[in-house]
Amino acid sequence: MTQSEVEQIDKKYNVRPFIEAPLSKSDIEPVQLDALDLSLYKDGSEHFETRKKLADQLEKSISTSGFFSVVNHGIDVERFESLKAIAQSLLEIPAEEQGPYLAGAWKSDLEDRTKSVGAERGAGFKPKGYWSMRNGVHDSIVHYNLNNMLHPSFFDDSKNNHHPLVKAHLEEIAGYFRYLHNDVLKKITYLCDIILEIPEGTIWKLYYSVEENDFERSGQGAGRFMLYHNMKAEDEAKVGKNWLRGHSDSGGFTFITSQPILSLQVRDYFTGEWRYVGHTPNAFIVNIADAMEFITGGYFKSSIHRVVSPPEDQKNYRRLVLIYFSSPKNISIVDPEALDSPKLARLGFSKPDEWAKITFKDWYSIKGSLFGRKAVNDSNSDEPNLVLLYGRLHERWHQAEANFTLEEARKRFKVIEI
Repeated sequence: MTQSEVEQIDKKYNVRPFIEAPLSKSDIEPVQLDALDLSLYKDGSEHFETRKKLADQLEKSISTSGFFSVVNHGIDVERFESLKAIAQSLLEIPAEEQGPYLAGAWKSDLEDRTKSVGAERGAGFKPKGYWSMRNGVHDSIVHYNLNNMLHPSFFDDSKNNHHPLVKAHLEEIAGYFRYLHNDVLKKITYLCDIILEIPEGTIWKLYYSVEENDFERSGQGAGRFMLYHNMKAEDEAKVGKNWLRGHSDSGGFTFITSQPILSLQVRDYFTGEWRYVGHTPNAFIVNIADAMEFITGGYFKSSIHRVVSPPEDQKNYRRLVLIYFSSPKNISIVDPEALDSPKLARLGFSKPDEWAKITFKDWYSIKGSLFGRKAVNDSNSDEPNLVLLYGRLHERWHQAEANFTLEEARKRFKVIEI
């Protein structure tokens, strides 16, 4: 595609700078996440002690809250702004034009899951109202998923159905997410190796390295552009002002662009209280997801987080985020045995007897289909009904409760068994 053609498409879809909200003047006191400064990361044996200091800093966050921020990662402001401009225009496209590029059906409960992976995992648009929430309410979020960006096939028109605006910017989009995977994520996995007292490169090689066009034996990544629209006041009241219910992510590490609207909340690991996450310009908010909790036997904590209605002085602005969901290889077994970590053995973290031996693909295939289903979400609280998958509860709401067994779960909650 020529530069002139790209400019014509940008003009057609009104690609323009995204206007971020000003900082809120409300009395909310957000939590400031521990910031991992990757400019301090240096390769080589002579810099091991520097990496060890970074690993020590990271360990506190990922073994408790499961959340941290990353600064000085190597992506400049102009790159973020360009992608946000593209994402804004893409997600403003009317529903009737989204139709040929849908990631799934129009509603989650209408999906034929034997044929479709759904809008949670499929490439393309998730339309507004796709997910069922509590009390008959549906979400007000539009997102666009991008899959297989780490492979050359991402650029093959015969294997993809990219919207024209995405197609016009494939190189820029792929370059951004590939850098996140192959540079930022890789450095974080090396720090995790140091934490677990295993050779540097172990987690990367076992779970995240990429074999060109081999989707089963490659680490994975799904990109997402996500735009939150304001909900109707009556709908907000029915769902306790939740725009996106509390949940843990399925994969490895999730990277979210930091933005100023006070909406993202993290559930405190120790107290169960919800804490707003503060904004750090040009930073990533990173959270541990289920697979890394399983791979470490529960030492790394897959965090429960949600998105809620913002303060009044930010309600006239839109929340736009760029997200990268990194995931382990489909064939990898998600329990701690393969790591053979002296640290985990010493601390007593191992595979619980009730966990079935499963691959990441087993976990992701089912959990990914549950998020917006009425049977799961129609509960009396923010916590969804619990679902038991392969001996593991599908969300990590009770990880801090030492005696929270499956038997205890069945006594206290409705548990759906699959």
